[in-house]
Amino acid sequence: MTVVRVHGEVDLATADRLRERLLQAAQASRCDCLVVDMSGLGFFDASGVRALVAVYQVLTGQGRHVVLAEPAPIAERVLEALGMRRLFEVYPMVEMALTHTSGLRVDGEPIFDNPVP
Repeated sequence: MTVVRVHGEVDLATADRLRERLLQAAQASRCDCLVVDMSGLGFFDASGVRALVAVYQVLTGQGRHVVLAEPAPIAERVLEALGMRRLFEVYPMVEMALTHTSGLRVDGEPIFDNPVP
């Protein structure tokens, strides 16, 4: 399992970078489950959702999982408005995501923080 903490603003100008950083983190760790810690977001729009959906499609196509944790209020509103809880598991705390997905851990893969500016 790998935890990636994102922070700052995710919009049209930064969404592609978010997608690439999440995919790189998943590839580097070869994890079965990618936990996206969204607690540090100051802005998040539909472009960010598009990036998350792209990551979801790639990883689930490989038999892996993506879960979201601690969405900042702005991210929570966008996810809710776009009905993303039907696609993603969303946990109110990173620790809860780790507990609920712990059965997906592979060979004790390390959990690390990989911020996206």
